[in-house]
Amino acid sequence: MRKTVLLVLLLLPVAMTANINLKTKFSDEELVQILKDDGYSAVKIIKNQVIRIRVNGRTFLLINYKDGDLQLHYAASGVSISYKDINKWNSDRRLSRAYLDSDKDPVLESDLMANAGLTSKHVTEFFRVFRMSVKKYVSFLQTHDKS
Repeated sequence: MRKTVLLVLLLLPVAMTANINLKTKFSDEELVQILKDDGYSAVKIIKNQVIRIRVNGRTFLLINYKDGDLQLHYAASGVSISYKDINKWNSDRRLSRAYLDSDKDPVLESDLMANAGLTSKHVTEFFRVFRMSVKKYVSFLQTHDKS
């Protein structure tokens, strides 16, 4: 009896992960459907490998790389912020990076690597966490705006 219980406990993690459908890459259409299924209605492919998501007046871009990696992108405009403030943001945060683009507009990005496999849950959680980061980023930009 004890051996059977031990065997079941040892094999349980294997059995639980057997039902997970890991993918190495999602198509643009699959990503749109995943986001729509998660409740986001303003999701549109704007060009090959680039999906626009609009939520509460904010626009996000989801870049779908050929290797399966995903990148979320948010850009702000009408804000004047120094590179020192951007560096401060980066030194205090995890899971995203900020920079000033060629127009000196502040950008926030985050990556999701596909090399270990992806599920639709990975995609939705990635977007949920990024939205929370953007909310904090916008507040940071407002606090440090020099214009």
